Amino acid sequence: MAVEEVGANPERLAQAIHDQLPGLEGAVPVYDIARALDIDEIREEALSGFEGALITPPEKGKGSILVNATSQRQRRRYTVGHELGHFLNPWHKPTAPEGFRCTGADMLVTSGASRHQQQEAEANRFAIELLAPERHVAPYLSGAADLANKAVALATDFDISKEAAARRYVALHDETLAVLFARGATVRYVDRPPDFPALSFWNGDRLPHTGGLGMEWDELDARDWLRATRRVELSAQMLRQADDYAILLLRAETTADEEEDGTGVDEAPTFPRR
Repeated sequence: MAVEEVGANPERLAQAIHDQLPGLEGAVPVYDIARALDIDEIREEALSGFEGALITPPEKGKGSILVNATSQRQRRRYTVGHELGHFLNPWHKPTAPEGFRCTGADMLVTSGASRHQQQEAEANRFAIELLAPERHVAPYLSGAADLANKAVALATDFDISKEAAARRYVALHDETLAVLFARGATVRYVDRPPDFPALSFWNGDRLPHTGGLGMEWDELDARDWLRATRRVELSAQMLRQADDYAILLLRAETTADEEEDGTGVDEAPTFPRR
């Protein structure tokens, strides 16, 4: 495979790879792709403190990828894609003495001011476009938003984690959506696009009451969830998982009164995407 002439844009790099794989559907063979792009070795072993690493000389003529063997298969696949993103991007350089060593938190970065954050965000953009390319995801975006039948199905069909699939789904769907990840009554993190109203809690805070929420859309009391002063109808679907983990898909809809008078103001600070 060849991508030398593509440049540094993560989406274009991933698309150039898919252009060389006509007819590919479903789970992307990310390990084979990495090996076809001069990754000599992909080694899986138990790691502590980080999920993956790229070992490569400065000129990036070849490379090796180290993956945390204790992580689930879908996370390992994403890690290979993430490290391959660092390898293929001509502008990515190590920002620490230990080189490209990426933590679980790095795998969630979507933006940032530092060079490290920018590189991690670009590696994440490459990984998700490689594993779940927008043009292949398009059929899952038709119709009303649905966590089980669309986002979870996306995870199964593309062999990516439910978290990665839910974030991809929210990013591409044309409804006003956000996704919240929780464990027990605690918010782990939220992925909220800029057009979604600001939430009234932060990562690590206590989650508002979710008793009774399930896989059908249920209306929420926006006063418990949002800082917005404008009138918003808020609803959620909730997927309860093992070990008290949960994924909540949130949907915000402007009320008819708000659309008529246009006076609503959201004065809350922006909730950072992670």
